Amino acid sequence: MLDTYRFDEAKKKLTKHAKIQPNSWINITDPTQEEIDLLTKKLHVPSDFIYYSLDADESARAEHDPDYNATLIIFNMPILEKDDQQADKFRYKTSPLGIIVTDSVILTINKTPVDFLQSFIDNQIKNFNPQEQRRSVLQILYRISTIYLQYLRDINRSRERIENRLQKSLRNEELYDLMGIQRGLVYFMMSLKTDKMVLASLMRSNMLMLNESEIDLLDDIQIENQQAIEMAEISNSIINETADTYSSIINNNMNNVMKFLASYSIMLTIPGLVFSFYGMNVALPLANFKISWIVTIAISLTIAGLLGFRFWRKRYF
Repeated sequence: MLDTYRFDEAKKKLTKHAKIQPNSWINITDPTQEEIDLLTKKLHVPSDFIYYSLDADESARAEHDPDYNATLIIFNMPILEKDDQQADKFRYKTSPLGIIVTDSVILTINKTPVDFLQSFIDNQIKNFNPQEQRRSVLQILYRISTIYLQYLRDINRSRERIENRLQKSLRNEELYDLMGIQRGLVYFMMSLKTDKMVLASLMRSNMLMLNESEIDLLDDIQIENQQAIEMAEISNSIINETADTYSSIINNNMNNVMKFLASYSIMLTIPGLVFSFYGMNVALPLANFKISWIVTIAISLTIAGLLGFRFWRKRYF
């Protein structure tokens, strides 16, 4: 599907057009082969750039094709999707977004619809004008970086809620939720670091031919990216420490339970030994007394009580 947008100078906003025109932004979602052929023939877009952008496993990078005078930027973006197993929960992942810049148009390409681009379509992003190609590309990259920060703040709030629940009850559900958050953080950290390399490449090579103000904007994107990396690393470290702490707590609780059970097992063994001894069919002390059974119980309780006191002094329970 191809959607073409141009900036209307009279209305001062982005408007949708049926035909592909110069100075446009073309948002492409899962294109057909006919649409790919149209882009390569009419706009002289390298077909490899399109196929790279549609590859879900493509690594983030930036490259320029001098033959077509086209630049490809593959930038990892954060995604929030529903959990397949639990409909009320979400998972954090990342996906590559292809951005192609030619002499006349900007193209954004992905296999599935990109939610955050709707904010550009709805004119929520100020001063987004596809005629200013280089600045428009930077605005898209900046928006991706701010979404990372937004999702990371949401992750931190979710982590704090899970930790509060863990303090009240150590259940597997909370630990699984914590593991899911950590998995999302791993995706974020890896993607943010590859995005950082792309931004550094754009700054170093200046393949987009940025002017001074655009370079300042690119520098702001790098700052946002670095901030997101640090937030993700801090959150991941906290989760690791939390997991280690609760693992130690669980082990300690298990040790206490085993110590408690072992101590009481030993104490309960004493009466059994005494009763078994006096249950033998041989002549034993006090066997002919009427209250010998009371004496037997008293001996058992005395020995068990002394042993229990000893365990208490040793803090076995």
